[in-house]
Amino acid sequence: MIAQVVNAHLTRSTQENQQLLDQKARQNSELQSYLSTVGELPTNPDPAADTSAQAQTLTVLPDLDSEQKRTVMQFLYQADLINKDNPRIRLFYADLTSADLKGTDAQENLFVLDNANLRGVNLADADLEYISMEGSNLSYSHLVNTNLSNANLSDADLNHAYLANANLSGADLSDADLNHADLQTATGLTQEQIDEAKGDDRTLLPDDLQCPENWS
Repeated sequence: MIAQVVNAHLTRSTQENQQLLDQKARQNSELQSYLSTVGELPTNPDPAADTSAQAQTLTVLPDLDSEQKRTVMQFLYQADLINKDNPRIRLFYADLTSADLKGTDAQENLFVLDNANLRGVNLADADLEYISMEGSNLSYSHLVNTNLSNANLSDADLNHAYLANANLSGADLSDADLNHADLQTATGLTQEQIDEAKGDDRTLLPDDLQCPENWS
């Protein structure tokens, strides 16, 4: 009887491991196919091709793991496809939940998303510790439970961003636009950080912080 239970457990464990391997293989295949296709975009903007690439981006992201989402974002940024001044691919509603977008990886390689168009992205539960997003457009973004500790958000547009339970400990918010942003349950915030940012009377802050007098 015990042997049967052990064998059943081993069989189930083997099946689960195989399923994980199959899933990883499928994800890698989807990622490589995506990178290959989008990598063939013409150098100059092409509305039809760019729209197709945007649709592919929004479709593939939900199926990828945290590291693979990092790969996609590195590719889009380095290929200058998500520049906030002239984005060829728009990421509104993009699923970057649980993405690993830390400013450094295990090999201490730096990762930045400065001046990127990240308007409307879903970064819930993502890890963005130490990342630099200076001047980036994060308006209407979903940043629930997001780790933004020590992130550089200076000059970033966080208008209408939702930062419920986001960790902003040590984050640089100098000149960040917090108009209508919801930071009511954000953690790690200090009055000094808020004083260096820009906001208005619709910005929601934790109960222990005050809106600066210069906010409109």
